[in-house]
Amino acid sequence: MAAPQSSSDSSYFSSLLTAPPPLTAFDAFKKTNSTYKEKTTRGGFFTLLIALVVALLVWFELREYLYGEADYSFSVDRGISHELQLNFDATVATPCHYLTVDVRDAVGDRLHISDEFKKEGTTFEIGTARILENLRTRPELSASEMLKGSKGKRQFAKTKKIVENGPACRIFGSMDVKKVTGNLHITTLGHGYMSWEHTDHALMNLSHVVHEFSFGPYFPKIVQPLDNSVYIPLADFHIFQYFLSVVSTTYIDARRRILHTNQYSVTDMDRTTEHGKGVPGIFFKYDIEPMSLTIRERTTSLLQFLVRLAGIVGGVLVCSDFGFRTADFLISGLLDKNAEPLPGFESKSPRLRTPKL
Repeated sequence: MAAPQSSSDSSYFSSLLTAPPPLTAFDAFKKTNSTYKEKTTRGGFFTLLIALVVALLVWFELREYLYGEADYSFSVDRGISHELQLNFDATVATPCHYLTVDVRDAVGDRLHISDEFKKEGTTFEIGTARILENLRTRPELSASEMLKGSKGKRQFAKTKKIVENGPACRIFGSMDVKKVTGNLHITTLGHGYMSWEHTDHALMNLSHVVHEFSFGPYFPKIVQPLDNSVYIPLADFHIFQYFLSVVSTTYIDARRRILHTNQYSVTDMDRTTEHGKGVPGIFFKYDIEPMSLTIRERTTSLLQFLVRLAGIVGGVLVCSDFGFRTADFLISGLLDKNAEPLPGFESKSPRLRTPKL
């Protein structure tokens, strides 16, 4: 006959039967019973605020992952280059027959490029052009977008309104010049250089619209400082001078494709002169700076993006939880201090009340 089980043995076996599984027992994360949770308006507002912060941070990370982030670095230009591609497109309010275009560089060479640049008669229209001081800052394109159109020489659009022997002239073209300080200038016949023909002062109007002025390979839609600028003088004998500082620029996109081109900054000056005391015209004086700008497009991999995303979301949630608990503790303590004691009790501490003797 078996011996009866003691109460201690039965409690031991019952504890084994009710023991939690090993993985459930090994839980490092704190749990809160549903009966201890209290939903408040303050907590709901805080939750919405944290959700908005997390959404903004996720959006910033996603935009950087999709579009990349440009990294700019300057250095001394150690490259050796003998030629510089010059792209020019402008409309001057003077008939083409009376306009001459020349380039003179620091070496002393003078290039008469009126025949090399194309000239087409048209009408003078400002369109969407703006005065140089009023040009708005426009967004830059990424290197990958620039590289799409950097094959070969600049392809200029057709003249919108061609007028044979029109009152204005569109001058445009692309050519290679020496990579030294130079001056591209537009003057009229008989003013500044010896000519058998003298331009009538009534026909000489140096109002102009610069559609494009750039150096190096062309890339679509990027806007240089002089692009789409206009200037209208108040007198016929007028001198326009633009001073350009050209900086060699290298674009490296996320695929390690390289584009060598140039950017420039510009200042301008204009003044009215008298006949025989100055050369009226439009002068673009460019100077080559001894520095180089490198722009790299940096993009993160998918794994890096996910790791950074997890770190951001987890960090915000942990910090917000700590901040909410601290604020709730301070607010609860303040409310307990301001609470009036119940009749017959004397408050000894914010959370302990003892009856009066």
